[in-house]
Amino acid sequence: MNNALRPLFVPALLTAGVASAQIVIGPADMLEAGDTVRYATAGTTDADLGATGPAFTWDFSALVPMGEGADTAVTVGSTPFLYQFYFNNPFLYPEHVADFALRGQAFDFQTISIQDVYDYYRTDNDGFRNVGFGANINGIPASVQREPVDVVYPFPLAYGGQSTSYSEYHITVPGLGHFGQEQTRDNEVDGWGTLYLPADTFEVLRVASRLQRTDTIHVDQFGVGFSVPEPESVEYKWLAQGKDEPVLQVTTIGGAPAFIRFYYMPDDVPTGIADAPPATAPGIWPNPAGTTLHLLTDGKAGTLEVVGMDGRVVRTVAIAAGVRDHVEDVSALAPGTYAVRRAGGTAVERFVIAH
Repeated sequence: MNNALRPLFVPALLTAGVASAQIVIGPADMLEAGDTVRYATAGTTDADLGATGPAFTWDFSALVPMGEGADTAVTVGSTPFLYQFYFNNPFLYPEHVADFALRGQAFDFQTISIQDVYDYYRTDNDGFRNVGFGANINGIPASVQREPVDVVYPFPLAYGGQSTSYSEYHITVPGLGHFGQEQTRDNEVDGWGTLYLPADTFEVLRVASRLQRTDTIHVDQFGVGFSVPEPESVEYKWLAQGKDEPVLQVTTIGGAPAFIRFYYMPDDVPTGIADAPPATAPGIWPNPAGTTLHLLTDGKAGTLEVVGMDGRVVRTVAIAAGVRDHVEDVSALAPGTYAVRRAGGTAVERFVIAH
């Protein structure tokens, strides 16, 4: 956030803090088959992840989008047929019947390769659960149940709530042996309040999930088995009503941030200026920008305006006749999202400052 603009936001922040109220998260706030959630990823954050509490304000507006992605919840029936046996069988495995699946994380461990992963989930009035996964394990399709299932969140989810969920899974790898993982998830809803992101503001619950995992492997050829404890990971998740997934998640491994993703749809943010077809707006590169920004114009003399996300003009740029690539020093602009428009015009081009 631009430090020069911060005083304009103080009354709004105070007002939001007073007006905010504790929310409750339930099954209607989770993903369903057919839903797609877009998100951005960030490299790091200097925020104090331990800072939380009731009626709290978290300011993550300085996060810089470094990449984009999307989660799409698909029906169980649309996943590979050989994965479905355990997760679409209410007669034999009623506790593991899934409502949808998400593409999961492939990984390799020693001589075991687990690829083409689908994680299966179930949502009901009692909670949101990961019931297992399907994967190609060393090239062989397999379905793997979590037994018992991993309760990601119990419902209703409200401030002060605590829960513990134990789950494990075991995989038989033909010609090799067995691989498994034991996991304990300790959840605490340790805060509620207002969350500020680079392009959005939400009323949220904050959930801290502490995960203790131990990998186990047994090699049949040698009759040898061993366990490998993993470093503790903590998933800090900020949940808002109706948003399907956390609007912000910061995962730490061994106490260091390892993964950050957040809700980011800047096109939805009002800027105080109307959008028009980008053909009439100046071009911009690079985006995100560091200390310099190239403004590509039609070569006509004129003035461009740099606009903050509150619609306030933070800089005017004079363009000389015949100049088609104007280089502007933006090192004084604080990290964040801005827009450029013709002076008095409506066409805009958005860009991000990432020093």
